[in-house]
Amino acid sequence: MSAASWTVGRYVVETLAANGIDTVFGIPGVHNIELYRGLERAPLRHVLVRHEQNAVFAADGYARASGRPAAAFVISGPGLTNALTALAQAWSDSVPVLLVASAPVRASLGRAWGVLHELPDQRALVAGVSAFAGSARSDTELHEQLRAVFAALRRPRPRPAYVDIPLDLLGAPTALRAEVFAAPAPAPAAPRDGMREAHRLLSQARRPLFIAGGGARAAGAALRELVEAHDAYLVSTVAGKGVLAESHPASLGVSLPYAPTQELVAAADVVVAAGTELSETDIYTTTRLPMNGRLVRIDVDEQKLEDHYEAALKLHGDAAATLQQLASHAELGARRGWRTAAGTGAMLRARIDAQREGNWQPALAVLRALRAALPADGVVFTDMTQIAYLGNYAFPAERAGGWFHPSGYGALGYALPAAIGARIAQPQRPVVALAGDFGAQFTFQDLTTAVELELTLPFIIWNNDALGQIRDDMVAAGIAPVGVVARNPNFVGLAHACGAAGTCVPDAASLEAELGAALARRGPTLIEVKAPDFRAQ
Repeated sequence: MSAASWTVGRYVVETLAANGIDTVFGIPGVHNIELYRGLERAPLRHVLVRHEQNAVFAADGYARASGRPAAAFVISGPGLTNALTALAQAWSDSVPVLLVASAPVRASLGRAWGVLHELPDQRALVAGVSAFAGSARSDTELHEQLRAVFAALRRPRPRPAYVDIPLDLLGAPTALRAEVFAAPAPAPAAPRDGMREAHRLLSQARRPLFIAGGGARAAGAALRELVEAHDAYLVSTVAGKGVLAESHPASLGVSLPYAPTQELVAAADVVVAAGTELSETDIYTTTRLPMNGRLVRIDVDEQKLEDHYEAALKLHGDAAATLQQLASHAELGARRGWRTAAGTGAMLRARIDAQREGNWQPALAVLRALRAALPADGVVFTDMTQIAYLGNYAFPAERAGGWFHPSGYGALGYALPAAIGARIAQPQRPVVALAGDFGAQFTFQDLTTAVELELTLPFIIWNNDALGQIRDDMVAAGIAPVGVVARNPNFVGLAHACGAAGTCVPDAASLEAELGAALARRGPTLIEVKAPDFRAQ
């Protein structure tokens, strides 16, 4: 291959491949075709999507399922702005996604010439939702920015990274060749004096409680040892769902929004919060959990140790490693106390179930059918919809990494494209998408992508003929329900038009059977559940 064939665009693609990225989601355009010249030769898979937002959502799902970053390629201007919502979702949920965009030619930048796709400053738009945002003006500058990109993607708390490259630079020849960038330093270890203090607090606690977030997903074994040693409770956030099997007597599941769990948190004399922001979207009913005991924060992100919660002890370090150190000092089986006296997690969750208002039986039946049909290693990607909010709590999880929800940013349309990305990342793992009728319409077009790729992918649409949560909130607030009921399309007909299988199920037994068939079928299957008519039995 001649040296002249090495353009900057090819250099970018080869560098991505050399540093572990094997999949790109994107849409080629006039302004980024030089990246595609590079893709022609590089060992990367390109997946054509139907919208730039879906490209980043799919890269997000790929990363959540596999733990490895994926990339999205978009054009300058509208391609970039279309992708921003999904990038913000990845930022909020700490997902390593790489967004590569083109930019107008260098001579025009910042001069308001009115060139195609012109923005005042693309990089500035992205900087607030990425760990690194670069805008290269030469190949040598691009080299250093790509180094920074991969450092950001590999941080102990990973987040998205971005770089844009002007149109004329993408096609320019370069002498640069791909290199493997050095791995970043490992996450810091919690200080010894802090560990001693944490052990002292736990050993003296009479009512200890653990809160585990997404940063503690790898700490399941240590957390189990700790809650058993200290007769403690554990509650997780949605991002940490399943870190302790929800059938375990200590598990309160994902129940921070509910009063019985908030009462336990307030009653605890020591609360250990590991790998969690303790954010509004972890709680929903308040912006701050009531705590009267001493709070121990464990987080790899030092900023989270200094937020609106006053911590008695701040341990800056990887949650899994820190919890394992704590567990290694625990006197296993030595204590019987609070949990034994107050009751198991299941008993506390029964109080929550008894207090739930409204008719949730149809939605619960859907979740039970999904759990029954999905193999133990299966994964569910959900959307912003009432049935997913319920599922955050009520869908049984025995392991971490089996239920993903767009928690922090709360972007509609997430489920389907993210599930496509996950299915591509782990083709042997069963994946299901779960969305509401309105959210599904945000990104429905990429059902065609799943058809093209022949992905085995059940796509459940919970159809309540409304923006159900907003309707209910309006009614509760005494506001006329304006703009929350609209005409839905024929979802099954749309599925058939895209080339997918499609069916509408009347009851839980039919849903479980159809899910089983869909998980064995080549290609995607849309399964519509009409909420008003769905029979739980």
